[in-house]
Amino acid sequence: MQAGADLLAERSIDAIPVNDIVERAGVAKGSFFNHFIDKDDFAAAIATDIRIQLDDRVTAANAGVTDAAARMARGICSFVQFALTDDKAARIMLRGHPRATHADHPMNAGVRADIARGAASGRFTVESEDAALIYVTGACQMLMGAVLGRTLSPSEAAGLTARTLTMILSGLGVSRDEASALAISAAAEIADSQAAQD
Repeated sequence: MQAGADLLAERSIDAIPVNDIVERAGVAKGSFFNHFIDKDDFAAAIATDIRIQLDDRVTAANAGVTDAAARMARGICSFVQFALTDDKAARIMLRGHPRATHADHPMNAGVRADIARGAASGRFTVESEDAALIYVTGACQMLMGAVLGRTLSPSEAAGLTARTLTMILSGLGVSRDEASALAISAAAEIADSQAAQD
């Protein structure tokens, strides 16, 4: 798994022959197929491990927070902080887990629950929870990609995140002014967290 993670940080799973994986790991080729169906299954297993760690971060960031909009903002900011602090793992997650974009994927249970909670309380106005999930997760993945693709200062990353979050929350039916306030507050933690690490 570690050998695969190292390779996935460099290139997509399609560009990695199984021979490269087993050679890097120092195991026989048959060992690979004893544990994984194919390379996609292997990449998904690595990405799932990373996503579980990230979901633990989101859970911690949202401890005690009940408002669906605030939870959404804080959760997405956790993904951005992750991309800023562990770009290797973030790249692997984005490259190796295309199945997580499916609306019914278990890894999306938390964001789906927040969308449902927001819709039920009237906090969000959504015509379809599946469409809202695609909207939120797609925007979050693109935001992570944008952060990974550039060298941003903590304040620049926070600014980009706040503008993106404002659009996401507004799209879910939160008023523009409140969406902006929630986004700025959540994104400020990115700059604060990064400054503390530096």
